[in-house]
Amino acid sequence: MMQKPIQVVLFLFVFLSISNVWSEDLTKDWNTEFISMENTGNSIQSSDKKLVDEVLFVRASSASVLQWFRFIEKQKGVSISYNPSNVDSEKNCIVPQSATMTISQLLSILLKDYKFSLTEMPGRKIVIRIDSKNEYMVSGIISDNTTSERLYGAMVAITDSEGKLYYTVSNENGIFYQELTEGAYNLEVSYMGFEKYSTSLHLYGEKSVNIKLNPMLFEVGEVTVQSMRNEVELSEITSSGMLSFNGNDLFSQIWILPGVTGIPTGNNFMVNGGSYDENIILLDGVPVFHPGHISAQLPQFCGDAIKNIVFHNGFFPIRLEGGLSSVTEFNLKDGNKNEHLRIFSIDMPAASLTLEGPFIKNKLSYLFSVRRSWMDFFDQLLSEQNKQNHYSLDFNAKLSYYLSPTSSIKLLAYNTYDEFRIPIYTEEAIPVVKWNNQIYKLSYNGQWGKLGNVTSAYYSAYSSRANADVLGFGSDNEESTDGGWDAELGDEWNGNESVNSEIVDNEIGNGIKTFNLSTEFSYSPENIYSVRLGAKYTHERYEMAAFGGTRQKQAEAINQYSVYYDNYLRLSDKISTRVGVHFVAYSPVNYRNYYSIQPRFALNYTPDNNNMLYLNFSKMEQFYHYISFNGFALPTDFRMPSIEGFKPRSSEHYEVGWKNNFAGNKGKIETSVYYKTRRNLVALGPSAVVVDNDWSKYMITGKGDSYGIKFFLYYMYDRWTFQQSYTYSRSREWFNGLEHLGKLPSLYDIPHYSASALSYKLNKSSAFSLGCIMKSGRIQVEDNWLEEDKKIGFRTDRGKFNYRLDVGYTFKKEFDDKSLVLRCGLYNVLGNPPEEDIIDFYSIHISKNCFPYGSISFKF
Repeated sequence: MMQKPIQVVLFLFVFLSISNVWSEDLTKDWNTEFISMENTGNSIQSSDKKLVDEVLFVRASSASVLQWFRFIEKQKGVSISYNPSNVDSEKNCIVPQSATMTISQLLSILLKDYKFSLTEMPGRKIVIRIDSKNEYMVSGIISDNTTSERLYGAMVAITDSEGKLYYTVSNENGIFYQELTEGAYNLEVSYMGFEKYSTSLHLYGEKSVNIKLNPMLFEVGEVTVQSMRNEVELSEITSSGMLSFNGNDLFSQIWILPGVTGIPTGNNFMVNGGSYDENIILLDGVPVFHPGHISAQLPQFCGDAIKNIVFHNGFFPIRLEGGLSSVTEFNLKDGNKNEHLRIFSIDMPAASLTLEGPFIKNKLSYLFSVRRSWMDFFDQLLSEQNKQNHYSLDFNAKLSYYLSPTSSIKLLAYNTYDEFRIPIYTEEAIPVVKWNNQIYKLSYNGQWGKLGNVTSAYYSAYSSRANADVLGFGSDNEESTDGGWDAELGDEWNGNESVNSEIVDNEIGNGIKTFNLSTEFSYSPENIYSVRLGAKYTHERYEMAAFGGTRQKQAEAINQYSVYYDNYLRLSDKISTRVGVHFVAYSPVNYRNYYSIQPRFALNYTPDNNNMLYLNFSKMEQFYHYISFNGFALPTDFRMPSIEGFKPRSSEHYEVGWKNNFAGNKGKIETSVYYKTRRNLVALGPSAVVVDNDWSKYMITGKGDSYGIKFFLYYMYDRWTFQQSYTYSRSREWFNGLEHLGKLPSLYDIPHYSASALSYKLNKSSAFSLGCIMKSGRIQVEDNWLEEDKKIGFRTDRGKFNYRLDVGYTFKKEFDDKSLVLRCGLYNVLGNPPEEDIIDFYSIHISKNCFPYGSISFKF
């Protein structure tokens, strides 16, 4: 019984031994014909010297992958087989120096961007199986190291081992994304007012980084002006080296840009030949209908509360609509998440206090800022002609709560109030004009991997009130029946019908109330493609002053629905495009509806890391018309939504340009040519005298266009910073009923405009600046009344050439955790600025139209 199991065991042992010998022989025979080697990323493994180990003498040279393959075939008499669809055979590859190397070593150089394996076959044939390297997503959060404030618009530059650059920009949450091929990179982050951040990056899987930037000890400017038009390809950051009228005048960074003309604080400015009201001002995404103040030297918003500004013209991001010439985004700080901070500033027009800090560290933060003009307190000490007779008050409040590192909820409140007073009949000044803006907004911002969402709701109200007696309208005391729009712009909404009624007191008023609900989804599946899809609903209610036998007002309700689609696509390493469309349904309650399709297109070509050619097209529509009769916002101004035959204004903007970033990040140069159409324009007709609300008798309608050439230079050398812009532009209009006059220059036609700024850092704490403006004179507004005089004509009298030279000095001192900033200078040391630039400035002056300014900011 025991012998049989032993025999079975012996049989199995002999069988396995024979099988092992047979398999070794078979493998040996197989390897005489085939040998397989795999590239692990560093070397090719081989146990025996075979065909791929044969030696070549390679001279230093540059050739395509296909040419190198043919070189190997010719030199060694071999045949190389591969799938052409898996490799860029036209890619240029460089062998840096002459050397003796094997075929496998040369192939490793040529195919270093790929995973590949080599197989030898009979007949001296090499088969290459090629697989692309894996691609992984790099993401990160960029924030202020001292406050944990998320930084929107920070430039991220990633460089591979060959020096190829990849650019991206942090979004509203301070988050950036970039998909890269596995390997070694260098990552650099730059943001105005902060030290550059640089680190090495080894990418062999999905990677997330948390980047904290340190504020610079001293920087002439504190604001980044950025156009998002080319947000991926090249930075469009402009250093803030211009002069300002207070401690932190943000808008002074915009009027150095080509195509922008206006007074320094931006109450009234023009872009690419468009009118004042064609520019949209957004505060955290909410339109501000009248952002200026009665005091023209006072900026729209308190600079100590603003995080950054983004300026768009030419190409408009698809999500934006409502203006024809430009959109300026002012973004408030979220508040310091680490410590409590206070900033007190006082300058010539106003004094402000800004408070920020954490309620819950790194989770819940607050920001509060209040600002008021102060020079009117001394009116009693001044002569009648030198009194201010006006004051301004505004505040911002914001709460930011971070649910997670990539999602947040924010609550915003903004209120501003202006009043102009004048003594009439009594020694006590009485209010003549009052302005008020209110904004309340709740928003949610979240990011889940490659999918993001922004959802918000806001309410805003703008009102303008004026004394009827002062404006020449008698008072009446008939009862108001408008059902909710009282003299103080009450909170009730009467939204179903047009109402004409007498007002109850001695004020004339107009205003706009808005409720908006919006949501936007963004998705970036990979580096070559991203998409945004959004929808908005807006309910607006206009209150408009009307005149006739009695003073009246008209209330109109508007519903607006819009959806938009934004698609970014990188066609190749050098070509990218952005295309999208914004659809708007404009639905007045009592008038005809309008439907608008607004396509946008941008094409960018980057032949190398420092040059870019771009082509842009944008169509925009604007659904309200506004004309100020005397340059000072009054309730009697013409402000009309697209009703009663006043069709929406529309514009198509075409622009082609070239931009070059200087080596070493020393600056840039940019030039472009544009052409812009304008349709359904409204203007005050010649010899018009407004006496009632029949606007068709006073307003003329027509078309227009503008065209021009723009140039911009920004350069830094040692301690010097120089900026120069020049724009040649023409803006023309032609009107129905005035065809015999032909194409007339618009009221915003300024053929030549040049702006210069030169700053010199005296040391780490101080700098000296010069600013210069030169521009052609504008068409005189008074020509509107002289059309019947054929000797003078309509819009033929142009003002004289204007120029202005400013000087300024900035000092900043850091001590412990506190800082002191001092700015001072002289406006118009030499020049002849137009009256509109200086008419509302304070009366302190050194000589004719030369004004001193100064400010002190203390952070503690």
